[in-house]
Amino acid sequence: MSRAHLDATTHGSGSSEGEGQAGPDSKNTLAARGSGRRAMRLLQDRLELVEELWRDVLHSECQPAQAERLLRMKAFCEKGQIDEIVRLIRTMDLVEGINASRAFSLYFQLINILEQHIEEDRYLSCVDGSAEPEEQPDPFAGALPLGGDPITFRNLFERLRAMNVPPGQLERLMRNLDVRLVFTAHPTEIVRHTVRHKQRRVATLIQRLEAASAPGAPLSSRLHDPGLLRRQLEQEIRLWWRTDELHQFKPTVLDEVDYALHYFEQVLFEALPVLSQRLRLALAASYPDVIPPKEAFVTFGSWVGADRDGNPSVTPGITWQTCCYQRQLMLDRYSRAVEDLRRQLSISMQWSQVDAVLLQSLELDRLRFPGIYDALAARYRLEPYRLKLSYVLERLRLTQQRNEVLAREGWDSGVELGSGEPEAAIDLGGALHYDSYNDFSADLELLRTSLISSGLDSEPLERLIAQVATYGFSLAALDIRQECTRHSDALDELSRFLQLEVPYGEMDEDSRVAWLLSELGTRRPLVPVTAHWTPPTRETLDVFRMLQRLQREFGQRACRTYIISMCESVSDVLEVLVLAKEAGIIDVASGRANLLVIPLFETVEDLQRAPAVMGRLFDDPTYRKLLGEPSPDGLSGLQEVMLGYSDSNKDSGFLSSNWEIHGAQQALQALANSHGIRLRLFHGRGGSVGRGGGPAYQAILAQPGGNLDGCIKITEQGEVLASKYALPELALYNLETVVSAVIQNSLMGSRLDQTPNWNLLMRRLAGCSRSHYRALVHEDPALVPFFQQVTPIEEISKLQISSRPARRRSGSKDLSSLRAIPWVFGWTQSRFLLPSWFGVGTALGEELERDPEQLQLLKVLYSRWPFFRMLISKVEMTLAKVDLRLAHHNVEELSGQAYREDFERIYGVIAREYALTRDLVRQISGHVRLLDGDPSLQLSVDLRNRTIVPLSFIQVALLRRLRGQVRQPPQREEDAEGTYSRSELLRGALLTINGIAAGMRNTG
Repeated sequence: MSRAHLDATTHGSGSSEGEGQAGPDSKNTLAARGSGRRAMRLLQDRLELVEELWRDVLHSECQPAQAERLLRMKAFCEKGQIDEIVRLIRTMDLVEGINASRAFSLYFQLINILEQHIEEDRYLSCVDGSAEPEEQPDPFAGALPLGGDPITFRNLFERLRAMNVPPGQLERLMRNLDVRLVFTAHPTEIVRHTVRHKQRRVATLIQRLEAASAPGAPLSSRLHDPGLLRRQLEQEIRLWWRTDELHQFKPTVLDEVDYALHYFEQVLFEALPVLSQRLRLALAASYPDVIPPKEAFVTFGSWVGADRDGNPSVTPGITWQTCCYQRQLMLDRYSRAVEDLRRQLSISMQWSQVDAVLLQSLELDRLRFPGIYDALAARYRLEPYRLKLSYVLERLRLTQQRNEVLAREGWDSGVELGSGEPEAAIDLGGALHYDSYNDFSADLELLRTSLISSGLDSEPLERLIAQVATYGFSLAALDIRQECTRHSDALDELSRFLQLEVPYGEMDEDSRVAWLLSELGTRRPLVPVTAHWTPPTRETLDVFRMLQRLQREFGQRACRTYIISMCESVSDVLEVLVLAKEAGIIDVASGRANLLVIPLFETVEDLQRAPAVMGRLFDDPTYRKLLGEPSPDGLSGLQEVMLGYSDSNKDSGFLSSNWEIHGAQQALQALANSHGIRLRLFHGRGGSVGRGGGPAYQAILAQPGGNLDGCIKITEQGEVLASKYALPELALYNLETVVSAVIQNSLMGSRLDQTPNWNLLMRRLAGCSRSHYRALVHEDPALVPFFQQVTPIEEISKLQISSRPARRRSGSKDLSSLRAIPWVFGWTQSRFLLPSWFGVGTALGEELERDPEQLQLLKVLYSRWPFFRMLISKVEMTLAKVDLRLAHHNVEELSGQAYREDFERIYGVIAREYALTRDLVRQISGHVRLLDGDPSLQLSVDLRNRTIVPLSFIQVALLRRLRGQVRQPPQREEDAEGTYSRSELLRGALLTINGIAAGMRNTG
C-alpha cells in the first residue's frame, strides 16, 4: 500500500490583526491590566507542568518519530512558522493526522483544566481574604472591568456598608432574592461523559500535586508523595489518551437528562448549602441586623427532557420519566443524608431533655409503622432522634418504592395517590409515603426545633434542611417548551372537527382572540373524549394531560412553566391557556391557574412588538384574573417573559439583537409597573457570544437599572456546564458571581439607560448594523452555499452529540431552517466567528463618518455605561479569537469551482468588516492590542490561537478529501492504493472538530 498523505496548502493572505494606535484615554486599560495580573502569572507558572505532561504522554503513546514531529509542530506554533506547520502536515498520513488532532485536543483540554483550577484559586483567595488588595476590582466603578477577580459576598456587603446603603433597603432585596438557573441540553456537551470523568480525575491529581509540591505545604499535603502523584497523573492522562473521544451513538433524551443531572449529583447538591452559609456569614459581618434571604434564594430549572421545540424525541412519557428520574436521585441522596444523621444524633434521653412535640410525633409514628417500632424500639429506647430518623427513612423508602411504580407504569397509568396504602394509614393522617417534600421538611424542622430547645444544633441537619428547601423532591423544575404553531395547528384541527363556521386556521387575529377568550370563560369541555386526532394533535393534547397528572403527583414545583417559542401574538398565549383549561390545569371562574405561560420573543420583530402583545393581555380582565394578585411566595401576580438571544442574533446580528433585547426589557418593565404586575425576565442566553453568552457578571450588571429587583432567570447552556460546574469551588465561584451581580444591579443599577441622546445613538447604530448584517447573511444568495462549503456544518450534523436535529425541518438546506446553535458552531470552527461581531464596524464607522466628534462620546459610553461597555467588550473578545488567515484557507481549499468568485467576494466583505471593527473597537477602548484590558484572557487566547493552527489545516485537508470522495464501502488494504474510506476520513474530521471546540472553548 502506498502511503497517502494529507494535503494541506499554504494559507491565503487574509487580513489579520495588526498594531493600531491606542486612543488617548488609557486609564481604564491600565487599571484593568492590574486585575488580571495574578491570573496571568498563575497560568504562566503552571503551564510548564501541563506541557511537560503532554510531552511525556506523546513519547509514551506515539512512535518516536511521530512524537518528535508533533513536538516540532508545537514549537512552530509558538514561533508562528505557518509554512513549517504546513510542510509537516503534508508528510502525514491519515493515522498521523488523527493522532495530531487527538494530541492538540488533549493539550487544549489540559489547558482548560488548568484555567478552571486557576479560577478556583482566585475565588478561594478572595473568600479567605488572601487576594492582593490592589487586584480587588471596584464593583461600583463606572467602567466595568473586562476581567479581574470575582466579587465575593464579603467584599460586596463591605462596600455596600461603606456606601451607606440602608439596612432596610437591603433587607427588602434579601426577601425578594430569587436567582433561577435553567440547564439546557443543547448544544449538548461535545466531550463524552466518560472523558469528563477522566478530566475530573486529572484535575484532582493536579491539585494534589501542586499542594504537595508547594513550599511550606501543610503536613496533610506532604503525606502525598509528589513523585507518586506525578506518575499517577501521567498514567491517568495515558488512560484518557486511549479512550475514544467521539460519542459512539446518538444520545437519547434520557442520556441527556443523566448528563445534566450529573452536575447536581457530583457538585451542586453539596455546593448550595455552602453558598447559603457564605452569604449569611458575609451579611452578618456587615449588616448584623438584616434578615438573610430564604434558603432557596438560588434554584435550578431544566429543559432537559421537557423541551420539545423541534425535538420529536421528547414525548409526554419522556417528560414523565425525567420527573421520576430526578425524584429518585433526590430520594437516594436524602436517604443517605438521613442515615448519616441517624449515626450522628445519638442523643440519649438519660442525658438530655427532649422536646415534647418530638415524643408526641413518635407515638403517632408507632401506630403508623408498627413493624419499625417492633424492630427498633428496644435498640433506640432512649435515643428518640435515632428512632425518629428510622421512621423518616422508612417513609423515604416507601416514597422511592412508589416512584419506581410510577416510572414503570407511565403517566397514563391508573396508579393514584394513596393506592396500595393500608386504610389504617389514611385514618392516622394520610399515606405512609411522603406526598410532598413539605412533609419531609416538616419532620426535619421538628428535629431541629427539638435540638435547639436543648441548646444543641447539627450542621449536617442544617445542610439537609437547606438542600430540601432548594431542591424539594423534584431537584430541578422542568420548563416545558413548544413552538407556537403546534398549538394553533391542534386548535385548527379541533375547530374543523367541531365544524365551526370559520375554522381556527382561517380566523384573523382579532377573531382568534375573541374565540379563545370565550372558550376560557366557559366550563364546557371543548375537546371530545372519543375523537381521533392526527399524531401531532394527539401529542399536543397529551402534553397537557400529562402535565395535569404530573402536578397532581409531584406537585406544582416539579413543572409549572410552559414556554411558547416563536411567540408573536396574543392568540399564541391564549391558545396555551385554552389547552391547559381543557386538561383541568386552570379554571377562570375560580381564578385558579397552576401554570405560568411564558411567551418567548425571539426575532427582532417579535421583540419590538412584545410590549404591545403583553399590553393587550394585561388589559384583558380574564387574563389578569388568571395572573392573580401578588403574593409573598411569588406564585401569583407574576408574569414571566422570555427573551431569545440566539434567533434574534441570527436574524439581525449581534449589535441589533442586544439593543432590541435591552430596549424590550425597559419597555416590558415599564408596562408591568403601570399595570401593577410583578415581572420576571427570563434570559435565553447561549454559551457563545453569538448567542448571548459571555461573562455572566458583566452581563447582569449591564441589565437596565430598575429591572431586576433581586430576581433573574437565565439559561445555562449544555456546552458551558463543564466549564462552570465541574468542580465544587468553580461552581461556587459562578453562583456567587451571579448572585452578587444581581444584588449589585438591584441596589445600584445604572440609570444611564434612560439618557435620551445615548438611546438615539444606539438606535442608529443598531439599525445600521442590522442592515449591513442582513445584506450579507439574508440577502446575498451566495451566503448559504458559502456557509455550507467553507465551514464544517454538514460534518457537525454527524457528531453524535444531541438528541435534537440540527434543522427545524428535515431535508431543508435554507438558512431559516438551521438552528442558531449549529449556525454559530460552523462559523466558530472556521475561525470567522461572524455572528458575534459582523455589522458592528460598519455601524460605528458610518456614525463617525457622519460626525467624527462622536468618537469622544463613544469613549464616554465605554467608560460609563455598563451596557455599552459589555457590548464592546464582547466584540473585542470575539475579534481576538478570529483568525482570517485560517478562515481564508478554508475559502481557498473548500470552495466549489462554480462559486469561487462569489466566495472570494464574500470573504473580502468579511475581511474589510473585521479590519474596520477591530480598529474602531481599539480606538474606543484605548487598547493597543485586543484584550489589553485583560492580560490573563489575552494570554489564554494568544496561546490557543497559536496552537490551534495545525488542527485547522488538518481539518481542511480532511474535509477536502472527504467531500471529494465518491461514497464507497471501506477498501481492503490490498485494494486501497492510498485511499481511505469515507468513515475513516469522517472520523478524522470529527476529531478535529472536537479539538478545535476544546481550543476555542465553544461549540455553539
